[in-house]
Amino acid sequence: MLSILTGGSNIKRTEVKSLKRKRDEHVHAAVSTTAECTALRKKLRINVTGEKEDEPILPVTSFSEALSGPFLIKNLKNFGYESPTAVQMQAIPLILGKHDLLACASTGSGKTLAFVLPILEILKEHKSDGYRAVVISPTRELATQIYRQFRKMTEGNSIKVNLLTKSNAIIQLEKQTELASAYDVLITTPLRLVNAIKEEKIDLSHVRQLVLDEADRLFEDGFVEQTDEILAACTHKKVKKALFSATLPSGVEQLAKTVMKKPIRVIVGVKDTATNLIEQKLIFSGTEDGKLMAIRQMVKEGALVPPVLIFVQSIERAKELHTELVEEGLNVDAIHSDRPQAQRDEIIRKFRNGSIWILIATELLSRGIDFQGVSLVINYDFPQSIQSYIHRIGRTGRAGNYGKAVTFFSKEDTKYLKSVANVIKSSGGDVPQWMLDLKAPSKNAKQALKKKPVDRKPIATKSHHDKMKEAHKKDMIRQSVIKKKAAKSKSGEDKSDSDESEIFTGFD
Repeated sequence: MLSILTGGSNIKRTEVKSLKRKRDEHVHAAVSTTAECTALRKKLRINVTGEKEDEPILPVTSFSEALSGPFLIKNLKNFGYESPTAVQMQAIPLILGKHDLLACASTGSGKTLAFVLPILEILKEHKSDGYRAVVISPTRELATQIYRQFRKMTEGNSIKVNLLTKSNAIIQLEKQTELASAYDVLITTPLRLVNAIKEEKIDLSHVRQLVLDEADRLFEDGFVEQTDEILAACTHKKVKKALFSATLPSGVEQLAKTVMKKPIRVIVGVKDTATNLIEQKLIFSGTEDGKLMAIRQMVKEGALVPPVLIFVQSIERAKELHTELVEEGLNVDAIHSDRPQAQRDEIIRKFRNGSIWILIATELLSRGIDFQGVSLVINYDFPQSIQSYIHRIGRTGRAGNYGKAVTFFSKEDTKYLKSVANVIKSSGGDVPQWMLDLKAPSKNAKQALKKKPVDRKPIATKSHHDKMKEAHKKDMIRQSVIKKKAAKSKSGEDKSDSDESEIFTGFD
């Protein structure tokens, strides 16, 4: 197998500290004029459109500038949040100013807190009016993570937060009359909420704050109809909408704007690109077999420093790769939608606490989930879109930390390579010129890939015939060992019987 390193990033660990210092240099200087606002936005690469030019919504440079709730300031300090990130600086005052917001910032940039904090500041305390804020995310795993963040920030306050999941939906919806006034914030996935709306088991008429997290996903086929139903159910005339994502394709952005009132658009950095804290590499594997050989080579060289996330394109391939790596003796598990929710929760818990070192995942885990300390992300299968690539590698390099991302590509993936190469280039990485000179795939080709991944041979270094032969051989050896043990045991019994006979005869 020929493994060729074909791309990478210039960033070094020593540069990470420098980047952090640059980010923190200005956070203590409050902004009070249009000129100061312009200078700060330029420095932090915050691009804002849709506001009045002569009346910009000034970014905040400290949490205390925007938040009056003592419980929020206390909780931020207790959980180690010292100063707002770029997206938080601009999003918090916009939401507090009751503007519709369309925000795009890189993975790991603090988008969740950017809407959690202003929502809690607006709610202030628990009221018996029913749900006043709703947060929608595309997956249960991400919804659970958002719920945990809300719980952290509401410590010492009466605001009640509810997570509606498949496991608790039946009980909750049966008691909806009792629960109607029990909660202030609802966090859930689209289908779960739509079902409750259709059954008239939930009332969203008091909702004033609606957040769509991973908004680009929620406006794609499969979700957009559900998103429309949720928007229609939020009937309060003063409801404000905030959409957040790390990627924002133009088509999705235009669709999102149709359901918002004079939205203000905030882009931090360059739209649809990765953070420059991730060292990105492209490795040519030649064939599908070459990928597995490359993984083994990385193990041999000590390059798989846990925790490591490996992404594949399907459930079946997750199972296949899991089988192969288990045979290598690696501490590995796989997570996908075929596994029961309880198992998925347990796998995530073990990966977080270090019990699992390597986690194989499908797109299920590519968005929003925050695993602290993930040092390496491997795209075993080439991503089906730029958005998928950005979200996958965004599981590392989070909260200002350094990370690495390796993407394998085979001959079949070459025609889609240019798009990823452009992302690496735009985030400061080194990419060979020949990749940038490749012909860009057509719009139809991109759409086709997004709907159906590249056909690939099964993940295995041995053929099915060879595996059957090996299994048969192992079974023969096992049977032989059992027979030998049985024979040895019988021989011992015969010898014991003989000894007892001789001893008994001696007494005669």
